[in-house]
Amino acid sequence: STYFFFLHYSFRLSYAHARMPPPLASTTSSFVSDGENYLGPVSATPHLMCERIVDAILPSSLPKGHHRRDERKKDIEVFDIGCNDARVLITACQKYKNVRGVGIEIDPVAANNARNNVRNSKLENRIEIREQDAMTVTDVHRAEYIFLYLLPKGNEKIEKILRERMNDRCRIVCYMFKLPDRLEDDKFWSKRLIKEVAFDDSRKRERKGVDTSRYNRIYVYGSKREMERREKIRKIVRAGVGVAIGIVVRNSMLK
Repeated sequence: STYFFFLHYSFRLSYAHARMPPPLASTTSSFVSDGENYLGPVSATPHLMCERIVDAILPSSLPKGHHRRDERKKDIEVFDIGCNDARVLITACQKYKNVRGVGIEIDPVAANNARNNVRNSKLENRIEIREQDAMTVTDVHRAEYIFLYLLPKGNEKIEKILRERMNDRCRIVCYMFKLPDRLEDDKFWSKRLIKEVAFDDSRKRERKGVDTSRYNRIYVYGSKREMERREKIRKIVRAGVGVAIGIVVRNSMLK
């Protein structure tokens, strides 16, 4: 009986294997990932994090929904360097009607997927996808907001270009990894880090999953103008505190 049991079980496995559908065509790119300008693997940002990232990138004062063209504010340029399937740009353009996006993606398969997603979202007139090496981008000065989801070594490479070419209004948001300072005494990015937000989840779940807040973080870097405004406010506050202390001391001496 044992012999017939194993014979029957082996037949069922063979039958099930024969009925299995053929594997899907691979979407893996032939892009060589060990090149000099390699910034990181093709990795999609979770959809929930896309919403949070867009909220961190763009100010809440931007107009949402439909509005008349003559009421529309100046278009705002958002660059996503290493955009993968363009989901962050699509989320931003769907939420804010005066946002225009530029996605830079060196991987040809990911770039093609991004174009298809933009087309399916009917945003071809607002999002441009470029199959391009990020290190060769010459118009990053156009961007008022830049999003990065790269490996630490990718951030290390791209930050040099950002320092040289970004404009004074540009805010940068990184997912998972910070922008590094070049030297210990160079606090260029550390000084510009205005917000660091940790999230204990990256996907909507019915039940609470594993706490991912240790690495699931968004880093927001202020623009040069933002930092100048903050410094002016700090000086005014310090001056006000100094005046208040002086008044208190003087009054106490007169008593």
